[in-house]
Amino acid sequence: MFYNWNSANELRMKKLRFHYLLLGLLLSATSHLFAENTGEFDKDWSFSWVFKADTIEFTMSAPTTGWISLGFNPTKRMKDADYILAYVENAQVYLSDEYGTGNTSHRSDVSLGGKESAKAISFIEEAKKTTITFSLPRNSGDQYDTVFVEGEKCKVLGAYSTSKNFSSRHRKRDSVDSIL
Repeated sequence: MFYNWNSANELRMKKLRFHYLLLGLLLSATSHLFAENTGEFDKDWSFSWVFKADTIEFTMSAPTTGWISLGFNPTKRMKDADYILAYVENAQVYLSDEYGTGNTSHRSDVSLGGKESAKAISFIEEAKKTTITFSLPRNSGDQYDTVFVEGEKCKVLGAYSTSKNFSSRHRKRDSVDSIL
């Protein structure tokens, strides 16, 4: 079979190439809008975040039925970090907003004269895995809380325990640098 190639076909091909080029540029220019805001400490141990108008929502997940936590921007080890610890028990979530008072210690913001800024959104505990979503103000005004700025670097600490007691030692801990 013979195909007749003419200038009309050339024009269609040029238009098609132009549309593909335009689509490629558009996808390239907007890819950051679809980037996943996630961090991973280990297999089955991760966190994600979404900026809202005045808040940031975090989801943390770990392979435990004890407490899980995220900490933000320590100056040294655990010191000066803003922590959120949480666990699920009897179909309720328990949250604690804490501050790194030393290299290996933390206390609740409230006990230091600050305020409880974390708000639970959702939670689930099943098959030895806990997932909790909570929100924090981008800027609570509390000296013990992190100010979250979209696009800025943030050191995120993760830890979890097999216990539901916030004062019990973590079973595992790690950290990652993220661009929020």
